[in-house]
Amino acid sequence: MTLPIHTIETAAPQARPIFDAIAQARGFVPNVYAVYGAHPEAMSGFAGLTGAFGASSLTPAEREVIQLAVSVANQCRYCVAGHTAFAAEAGLEEAHVQAMRNGQDPDDDRLGALARFARKLATDRGRNSLAEHAAFLAAGYAPEQALDVIIGVANKTLSNMTANLLNLPLDAEFAPFAWSPLEDAA
Repeated sequence: MTLPIHTIETAAPQARPIFDAIAQARGFVPNVYAVYGAHPEAMSGFAGLTGAFGASSLTPAEREVIQLAVSVANQCRYCVAGHTAFAAEAGLEEAHVQAMRNGQDPDDDRLGALARFARKLATDRGRNSLAEHAAFLAAGYAPEQALDVIIGVANKTLSNMTANLLNLPLDAEFAPFAWSPLEDAA
């Protein structure tokens, strides 16, 4: 399936303020957003969910752990590359990023529990997640932060589906962080 990747000039007029806001925040509009340029309501919803996750009680590094865990679980080449690019600016250690790109948990009890909980929510849609939820709480997270994780998983699942279905090309900013699922490497 192919859809156009919009620019500010080709996007629907109602989507242009969102394009501007994303470009100001990131310095460019990632393809996963730009593909929604002809659908301002969908783009607005996606941007709103992203904003809600960004305003959560989780730290930027914790948010990147969730986004990487879900993207690796969903085998999303585009989003793993993108969140690898964003991880350093969020303060996530390179060793943790590389572990997650290799399908492993960060070597940190708290971040590892967070990654396992997010991955379990993504793969099992919230079912059979009691052990991971208990470990998440035992790692020091507050009960209400489970909702922050759910928002992050929902947001990342939306972008993973979009990028995977459309086989989105990597933005130039993400190209140095290209990733393939481990089974593709063989």
